[in-house]
Amino acid sequence: MTVENDFDSLPIIDLELLNGKQELLLEQLQHALFHVGFFYVKNHGIPQELFDRATRLAIDFFDLPQEIKDKSDKIHSRSFLGYSKQGYETTNGKKDNREQFDFGNSLGIEVKPGMPEYLGLYSPFPWPSDEDVFGFKDTFSELLDQYNILGRRLVRMVAQSLELPSDAFDQYFEPNQQNRAKIVKYPAVDEFDSSKGNQGVGPHKDVYGLLTLLYQANDLPGLQVQNHSGEWIDATPISGTLVVNIAVGLETLTSGLMPATTHRVLNPPPGMGPRYSIPFFLSVRLDKPFEVLDLPKKFDSLKSKVVVSDSDGQFKEFFLNKLNLSVLYARIRSFPDVGYRYYTKLAKEIGIDENTRI
Repeated sequence: MTVENDFDSLPIIDLELLNGKQELLLEQLQHALFHVGFFYVKNHGIPQELFDRATRLAIDFFDLPQEIKDKSDKIHSRSFLGYSKQGYETTNGKKDNREQFDFGNSLGIEVKPGMPEYLGLYSPFPWPSDEDVFGFKDTFSELLDQYNILGRRLVRMVAQSLELPSDAFDQYFEPNQQNRAKIVKYPAVDEFDSSKGNQGVGPHKDVYGLLTLLYQANDLPGLQVQNHSGEWIDATPISGTLVVNIAVGLETLTSGLMPATTHRVLNPPPGMGPRYSIPFFLSVRLDKPFEVLDLPKKFDSLKSKVVVSDSDGQFKEFFLNKLNLSVLYARIRSFPDVGYRYYTKLAKEIGIDENTRI
C-alpha cells in the first residue's frame, strides 16, 4: 500500500534557527513530528569532544575480555541496567545481534519489602571500574546529563509545535528524574554465525518515554526507518547531527497525531567492522498515568493516519492506566533471566519461568 505524500528521507532541523527564526523552526518541526516521526537535529549543543571521548571508551569497553565485561552484567541488578552479551536481547521473539551496556542516572533507591515493584527499575547497577576502563562512568554520566538537557529543550519545542504552553509536558517528569541511555555494538555479519541473520535490532517503536536521541558513532549504515507505506528508508549518519524520534508515550498523549515511527537496525555488511551507537531515552515518571492532551481542533484531521508497520504496536493502552506495569513487562520479555530472578511472579504471568532462554 502506498500512502499519499509519504516521506522518503528524514528532515534536518537546525536549532540555530532559534536565533531569530523560531517561527520557521517550529513550522519545520511540526511537519517532522506530524508526518515523519523522525528527524535529524544539528547545532544541538552537545560538544563533539564528549561524543568522541564516549565513543573511544565504548570501543575500549567492548574490546575487554568477556570475563571483565561480565562483572557489569544485568543479572546483578533488578534495574535491567548493565551489560548484556551479544544476542542476549530479543525483539518480537527474535534474537538481536548486538552487544550493549545500558545505563541511567542513579536515584539511590534500595527496594525493600512493601515498596512498589517498579521502583526496582531505579536500583543501583554495576558500572565498569576505572581499573578496567578509566573514566567510563564519569564520561557517560556527563553525556547523560547533556542528553537530558537537550531532550527537555526539545520537548518544550514539541509542546510549542502543538500550540501548547512550553511546559505542557512537565507534569510527566519528576524533579529527580531517571533517564536511560545505552552504548551498542552491532558486529558485521561476518563476525558471528551467519544463520542468525542480520537483525541488529528488529522492527520496533520506542516504548518507554517521549523522545529518543541517537548519536551514530561511526559512518556505517544500519539504521532504517519505516515510512507509512511500509518501505524502509535509510537514516544515513550525517556529521554533526543526532537522530531524534518519537516514542510511544508521545504518540499516546497526542492520540496518534505524532506517530512513533517503526525502525530497525541491520548489522553492517561483511568486512565493514562493527557499528557503534549511543541512544538516549527521555523517560517519564512511572507513578502517573497519561492523560490525552487537549489539542487544538485544527489538528483533528491529522489524527487518523494509515500507517503500515512491522512492529506489533503493543503497550499503547498501558500508558493510560498501567504505565509502570507495562514497563516491567517489556523489560522482562526482553531479558527473561533478569526478569525471572527479580520479578518472578510477574514473569510467570507472561509465561516466563526458570527454563526460559533467549
